[in-house]
Amino acid sequence: MLSLDIFQSWWAMGFLRPDGYEWTTEERFEMISKAGYRGVCFDAGLSYMPYESLSDYVKYCEQYDLDVVINAFPRNQADVASALKQAKMFNGRCRFISIIGYIVPWNVDEVANITRQWLKQGQESQVPIFVEGHRNCMTNDLLFTLQLMDAVPELMMTADLSHFMVNQEWVFLPLEDHQQALISRYLERSECFQGRIASPEQIQIQPSFPQHEKWVKLFHNWWIEGLTSWRRRHFGTSDRCVFLCELGPPPYAITGSDGYELTSRWDEALQIKATVESIWSELEKPSQ
Repeated sequence: MLSLDIFQSWWAMGFLRPDGYEWTTEERFEMISKAGYRGVCFDAGLSYMPYESLSDYVKYCEQYDLDVVINAFPRNQADVASALKQAKMFNGRCRFISIIGYIVPWNVDEVANITRQWLKQGQESQVPIFVEGHRNCMTNDLLFTLQLMDAVPELMMTADLSHFMVNQEWVFLPLEDHQQALISRYLERSECFQGRIASPEQIQIQPSFPQHEKWVKLFHNWWIEGLTSWRRRHFGTSDRCVFLCELGPPPYAITGSDGYELTSRWDEALQIKATVESIWSELEKPSQ
């Protein structure tokens, strides 16, 4: 039977407030566990969380029975090898690695060749590797990304559609048919999903603000479409779908003139979690 596992982003557990206050490492793990998340996602390979630092969190994942996803930001095969090594340290708890590739130039054939090498590394290590659509990396542009997917048919994606909303700057709703068709092509190849809602100009908006309602509805519909596609492709298995709540701290989160956030990202993540659980429950009901 198919199941849904919702993860929380470790990056999202930081405040970056003017007063410097942060939850402790164990407080974060305890909160994630008590809130009913099934796992945690670490962003490995960035300056604030280099690959080697992930070893500090292995014991807490064991203690709180949390699975792991790794977002990796590789520039080369050595970086992918480092991420795979870290994934193995979690003793089977790492579901997959999602790659945000920092490579240039943006030539489809060259990027496709590098992507195939990375996928082969994952196959050899028996850790699935997906590629995420993300700004400021090889999948910065939706149209280029779809060309890459065509060039590498075995490539499966991580669906954080907030980046494409900003990248394409789709101002008018409803979307035109050809615009929606681009997203549908992407969702048909998406193996996991990330929960962040964007407008054409802001990568992360507050879902409770009334002026954002139309963007919230659009993303909910995209999540329904993506989860429906995932369920169809995995029908007849006991596979588990990962949906990651990933509401980042400032500057992703909008702040007031005092430098403090306007809303509680922790509460908003729980709202997204509840929404996606409700969507999944509806999809599980037999069709009439």
